[in-house]
Amino acid sequence: MQQLPLLASSTQYAQQLRQGFRWLRFGPALEAEYRAYCSDNEYRRVLWFAAICLVLWAGYWLFDLWRIDAALLDARQRALLVPLRAVRAAGTAANLLVLGCALWRCPMRVLRATLTVMGVTFSCGAAFAVYVYKLLGVPHETTVLVVVMLGLFLPFAISLWAQLLVALLYLACVAALAWTAPLPEVAAQMWRLDVELALSALLFGLAAYWREYQRREQFLHRGDAHWLAMRDALTGLYNRRMFNHHIQQVMAQAQREGQPLALLLMDVDCFKSYNDSQGHLQGDAVLQQVAQVALACIGRPLDIAARVGGEEFAVLLYGSSADHARALGQSLVAGVRQRALPHGASTVAPVVTVSVGGAMLRPDDRAQTLYARADQMLYEAKNSGRDRCSWEEALQA
Repeated sequence: MQQLPLLASSTQYAQQLRQGFRWLRFGPALEAEYRAYCSDNEYRRVLWFAAICLVLWAGYWLFDLWRIDAALLDARQRALLVPLRAVRAAGTAANLLVLGCALWRCPMRVLRATLTVMGVTFSCGAAFAVYVYKLLGVPHETTVLVVVMLGLFLPFAISLWAQLLVALLYLACVAALAWTAPLPEVAAQMWRLDVELALSALLFGLAAYWREYQRREQFLHRGDAHWLAMRDALTGLYNRRMFNHHIQQVMAQAQREGQPLALLLMDVDCFKSYNDSQGHLQGDAVLQQVAQVALACIGRPLDIAARVGGEEFAVLLYGSSADHARALGQSLVAGVRQRALPHGASTVAPVVTVSVGGAMLRPDDRAQTLYARADQMLYEAKNSGRDRCSWEEALQA
């Protein structure tokens, strides 16, 4: 809320759309907002994904017991069962770690790290299991490794670049197994499998890139539309609809928590005369200058500055004492005067000036009554000569 107003055609979302994002990366602030946007329901999706992976992984572990009869193996072959069981245990542990992080809603960076570890463990573990089956001469399905590659590129929490890194480690693992295979026929099969996995990684990677690109593009369009729906296109301040929504919320919170709330209404003096003498384009420029003054007066998370009419602005101050709010009202008057915007048609001063009316929230107030009392003070400021701030009598210094 504290940044300078943006024109509707220059929102950060529209600017990013024009700049493009072929590397699937936004500016720091927008990237953080996008990650927060993607985090909605992320824990639930990861939870389901990890649960399915655990069931499948446990199923293959049971198949090991059914398909491999240790009594029929020689000593060299039985030695392969120890690392196979260790790999199965490691995969299960990684899966349970992800489930725990999702259940207890660990920070997203921790969840992403555990997902990456699970991806590496599952992919390399599955490749090693197939390698052991080939050495043992046990029937197996190599297509499961392609399914594992597909799972690496599913849109769960980690970025596409992290997915590509895991996929490369997966391919390197298969290549290392092919390189060290003691049997030439197994080595040849593993090399062919590595090529198939590389082609599938290329296909799934392109699909994941396009999916991520479209998701980011949708985020930008949605953000731009949301910004335009909340903002006044000329000044970049919040519009009347957003102001009406916000005042209802903060009034309820202030009354519930016993916090003070101040409403300032500001109107540009003799603005019709300015438009008639200088033209509407110059009038628009004046409104933008006044909007910057209003925006500079807010500094708390629940404060808001809005354009609520043609030349009328509202500043809502949450948790602000009457003295502080009255001082800000005077700052609005002085701030616009200091801009020294010439106004030859004014009956008040040779420069553009504003009148401000203020009111504090009462226990029995509704939004309409608070607004009406601030509006009454605004008209009192105008009737008293303009270029000043008026408050309810009980709050006068």
